[in-house]
Amino acid sequence: MTARVCGPCTLCCQFFAVPETGKPTGQWCDHCGATGCAIHRTRPPSCRNFECFWLLDEGFPEDLRPDLCGIVVSFNEDHASVVAHVDPARPDALAEEPGSALLAALSGAFDPVFVVCGAERVMLRRHGQAPDGDDAAPG
Repeated sequence: MTARVCGPCTLCCQFFAVPETGKPTGQWCDHCGATGCAIHRTRPPSCRNFECFWLLDEGFPEDLRPDLCGIVVSFNEDHASVVAHVDPARPDALAEEPGSALLAALSGAFDPVFVVCGAERVMLRRHGQAPDGDDAAPG
């Protein structure tokens, strides 16, 4: 278990469905507030089991905390690729620092890297790699 905690960060709460509460994908959770999740101690299993890269890796700089940089990075289902969920309110988050450095590091470590921003979905491959048809952008 990681020593980091979400604290005031709730950016992931806008991206993912929470079946236990009926919260759909792409909408803010009703339990989010200015100081964090109002039900963090009793949050459902799907929320409890999710950990973004910032939580997983204490080496991630503080400025890459999702609410500060506008990007939530998580493993794709197969753990061989990652998904960068970009806050639709900050669509340029990957084009400016620290997001651009984060994208470069992710692209160097994972292939492919999926980028999701609202309804926009892009799969980034390393130079010379062609999509093999088996990779589908996560939803």
